[in-house]
Amino acid sequence: MFKKFLSKLGIGSANINLVLHHSQVRLGETISGEFLIEGGTVEQEINKIDIELRLTLNQNGQVQTKTMATVPVASAFVIQAGEKKVLPFAYELPKTLSVSRHGIHYTFVTRLDIAGGVDHLDEDSVQILPPLPLEKIFVAFEKLGFREKATSGSLKPYGQEFELFPTEQFKETVQEVEFFASLEEEGVRLLLEVDVYAGVFGIQEKELKREIFFPYAELDVDILADKLHETIQEMIDQPYQYAASSYMTHYSHTPHVHGHGSGLMGAIGGFAAGMFAGMLVEELVGDAIEEALGFDEEAEEEGVFDDFFGEEDEEF
Repeated sequence: MFKKFLSKLGIGSANINLVLHHSQVRLGETISGEFLIEGGTVEQEINKIDIELRLTLNQNGQVQTKTMATVPVASAFVIQAGEKKVLPFAYELPKTLSVSRHGIHYTFVTRLDIAGGVDHLDEDSVQILPPLPLEKIFVAFEKLGFREKATSGSLKPYGQEFELFPTEQFKETVQEVEFFASLEEEGVRLLLEVDVYAGVFGIQEKELKREIFFPYAELDVDILADKLHETIQEMIDQPYQYAASSYMTHYSHTPHVHGHGSGLMGAIGGFAAGMFAGMLVEELVGDAIEEALGFDEEAEEEGVFDDFFGEEDEEF
């Protein structure tokens, strides 16, 4: 009787432990493992077992936690004292998640819901890696001497922004490179910004912007590195063509490939729909995490894309 009373307080009660086969998994792939369940000192009724994928976002000095998904594992059952059970675990990660970076962390929280007692929780960290096509782009940037900044991977209203700085051939001309990525049916699309040092080649405006597309058939690291080198050099050599105002003028007359109509916002809207964290950011805004992200719904309505495609350019 005393043991049963203690078990209701969580002392000597059943417990659960998730053992992942790997603690790293690529976005869109399946992570697997096993649940190890062990009975306590007395027989207990289990209402259910479920597992949550939680995102912890540490950004702009604010820390917020969001449950991204809840996966049912088992319905009601009885576990005897000292009994051991093993249940398989497999979960395919949604492609709309942001990838793990500084300030973006994921945890699986397993809950053993004990009837009339204290639930037992188990937490396991997991690192979500970029999908392979995007990983190849990162490797291509590395071949050109670019390295990710500590703040790379932060969430913006239009997705996850990656920031890199040059250490080799572009070190004297390029301050940093920023991009957003969208995995589409035929390949990877980047919104690329190259920030050059003021005065380089007579350039007064340091922000040059361009959209580029890499078909999956051409996602060889060496080919990507050559294409990125050519693209960045062309932007530096032809700054007038790739200033933000020129980019916006182009989109004000050209329908975007996504078929969302003409105009800049139509183009961006189509792009953002397929971006990492696009759905996530929208959901976070609805859950009042605007302060942590550094933006609000009113700013979104007034033009959240101005940060990337701002019209106020300095003259060359």
